[in-house]
Amino acid sequence: MESVKRLLADWVEQGLIPGAALRVVNRDGLLFACDAGRTSLPDGQPVTPDTLFDLASLTKVTATLPAVLLLMQEGRLALDDSAGRFFPDCPADKRSITVEQLLTHTAGLAADAAERRRDGHIRLPELLYGRPLLHPPGERVVYSDLGMIWLGLLVEKLTGEPLDRYVKRRVFDPLGMRHTCFRPDRLIFRNIASTEFCRLTNRFLTGEVHDEKAYAMGGVAGHAGLFATADDLCRYAAMWLGGEPSPIAPEWRKRAVRCRTEGRGGARGLGWEMNSAGEGLSCGGGFSRNSFGHTGFTGTSMWIDPERGWAVIFLTNAVHLGRDHALRRLRPVLHDAVTARLLPDLT
Repeated sequence: MESVKRLLADWVEQGLIPGAALRVVNRDGLLFACDAGRTSLPDGQPVTPDTLFDLASLTKVTATLPAVLLLMQEGRLALDDSAGRFFPDCPADKRSITVEQLLTHTAGLAADAAERRRDGHIRLPELLYGRPLLHPPGERVVYSDLGMIWLGLLVEKLTGEPLDRYVKRRVFDPLGMRHTCFRPDRLIFRNIASTEFCRLTNRFLTGEVHDEKAYAMGGVAGHAGLFATADDLCRYAAMWLGGEPSPIAPEWRKRAVRCRTEGRGGARGLGWEMNSAGEGLSCGGGFSRNSFGHTGFTGTSMWIDPERGWAVIFLTNAVHLGRDHALRRLRPVLHDAVTARLLPDLT
């Protein structure tokens, strides 16, 4: 893996990324680890194993998805349950949206809110009720933050607990993910990768969620807001590879990683993006078609390949350099470099 280390070091030296944490893991433990660069430029702390990253949309599959799966595993929720069952005041056009449609991004909801402002005010569930559907539920895939926000509200309604408290108790603590949290306390977590420069505060965001909607919601939301270290995500990825301990039963893990949206403009399982499309994804070309993963806007990604028995976690703070960054083209290059070392026969 020396070539992979050099690749990351070169990207840092070229100013393509400030710093990064890369991990390769199988169900039994860590295969490879590399930390490079700094948490901010020009003089932030070095990236180390205890560096927290803003996971952005990895929150969807690391917090909200397992919370929903636990509720289904316990028989408190079903994939075909409708929004109207739990939110009887929702508008008629959204009452028939199912839990499965929310998880697979086929609910017909808009991708985002009409406005994204850190100094804005969000009223829930009015935000979800007010935006018109783009198409009838179940018709096609449109990746939507709003659907995952709705699922976060549903978890809180069914459990009577805030989402952050529920997933800590039921998911993160059992897996030993001691550094994974919403709204990290900077007196405890002293090494946090900075994200974007905020003109409202005239400083880089450090330990405050980058996503504007999640920030306006108080830092805890179903679509964004989670912070974690790369090592903690190794524990989470190992569970999906069949490792123990596992709060989520094998049956439900298998259901989640089966593509459910063939022919509807995207390959989605429950929460996860599936590699069924076979090209153009951030995982490059070395992952099997049975692999699955997710990315986050801040520069995070996790790809899991149960067929080949490993997962790759790559965390960086790409928006530190502005939103027009190079990570979209770098991610496949990195994953191809890793898989070339793991499976040299593919080269």
